[in-house]
Amino acid sequence: MSKLKLGPCCSVVGCSLRPGTNLLSEIKAFRFPKNKTQRDAWIAAVKREGWIPTCNSRICSTHFISGKPSDDPLSPDYIPSKLPHRPDNSRKMDRYQRSLRRASEVSETSIRVQPTEEVEDMDIDVTEVKSYNDMCVGTDLTMRDIEEMQNLNSSYKDQVTSLQSKVQKLTCERKQLKSDVDLKDDQTIHFYTGLRSSKVFFALLTYLTTAWSPRTLSPPTPLQFYLVLMKLRLGLTHKDLAYRFHCSCATISAIFHDWLDVMSQRFSSLVHWPSREEIKKSLPDLFKSPPFSSVRCIIDCSEIFIDRPTSLSARAVTYSNYKSHNTIKFLVGISPTGSVTFLSKSWGGRASDKTITKSSGLIDLLEEGDIVMADRGFSFPEYFAAKGVQLLIPASTRGKTQLLGQEVSVSRHMSRMRIHVERAIGRIKKYSILRQTLPINLVKRRRKDTVATVDKILLVCSALSNLDKSLVQ
Repeated sequence: MSKLKLGPCCSVVGCSLRPGTNLLSEIKAFRFPKNKTQRDAWIAAVKREGWIPTCNSRICSTHFISGKPSDDPLSPDYIPSKLPHRPDNSRKMDRYQRSLRRASEVSETSIRVQPTEEVEDMDIDVTEVKSYNDMCVGTDLTMRDIEEMQNLNSSYKDQVTSLQSKVQKLTCERKQLKSDVDLKDDQTIHFYTGLRSSKVFFALLTYLTTAWSPRTLSPPTPLQFYLVLMKLRLGLTHKDLAYRFHCSCATISAIFHDWLDVMSQRFSSLVHWPSREEIKKSLPDLFKSPPFSSVRCIIDCSEIFIDRPTSLSARAVTYSNYKSHNTIKFLVGISPTGSVTFLSKSWGGRASDKTITKSSGLIDLLEEGDIVMADRGFSFPEYFAAKGVQLLIPASTRGKTQLLGQEVSVSRHMSRMRIHVERAIGRIKKYSILRQTLPINLVKRRRKDTVATVDKILLVCSALSNLDKSLVQ
């Protein structure tokens, strides 16, 4: 079996590659060019002092970018460019560098190495190289230079990250400057939020943000409050709001629930249960004739459609025979002036008016001698009578052929007063989120919450409706 024939060794210092004569060899060797200019350039690139190439001198293909030389002076392969640029005694220098590296692991201070016999054989001035950081490793840069460049690179990366966040913030602000939202226009604020003016809008915003600040900075805080009110008033979807305010649906959802939590806590004082003296001071003329002068509140129940739950037990609890749909039900109490003064928690649509009233805690707020007005569905006066409270409901013809004239007159007068609770509920439901079929995620209680989301929505909408003009002058 014949041995593999090898060509001459590469002339580049530190390169011991040889070209093979078989067809599978990837290493090729190239003669020094005859062109004097190009030949001198090759000799200068090799950096071997006092060396003159012979006819057997070669440079292998690993030192050319494309793997072979080029005759074009503008080509990067006109001369060999992939060269280590190390001295002739590079192997001995490597052994010396390894000795310095081992010494540097022992101490971080400057290293003084005693010259050995092996080092003395080399033409190296040990006094010139005192530490590992001053050594050259296959480049003109020292290790200290490389470390400084790495530190500079990391600082540049931090600056780039900071600038990217600033660009994102400025881009978001620029998009919002282009929008047509004018938070100081009363008509715009009234249409999109239901509030009477921009002064009320900014007063509520200041009231909410004095002791709290939102987690996200984009969109700006006023626009976050604005989009939450838009969702309540117009019933817009998260996707619609995300498109309007140039952010994701997840961001809109997080903003809505964060603000809803704060609004339900801070606005609870707007649904206020007044004392007898406060009611008498603002009693409308319609209620001044006895026995209606002692009316403390007018109550009624209302329902809101919801999506059908997946749980069979939840379906049964929320199905309303009256609405023939899955609903939630709540009790509302208003003062004689039409302001919402009482709001129960939400119940499944299957619950009766009697059950909700008894469990709502309304009776605990009433005092002896008070009068409560309601419709015929609240036919349980004995529950109120136990505390000395009178329940006024319209007269019924049950068991009678017809009503007496006085009963008809009183019932008509009661109807003119009781209709205001229907108007108050209608004003609450002007917030379109309550007129739509609520998804289950806006009905049930979220994790780590003690109050159901729908109860927060009802409280906030009731509180905002109380900021409007009085229903009964």
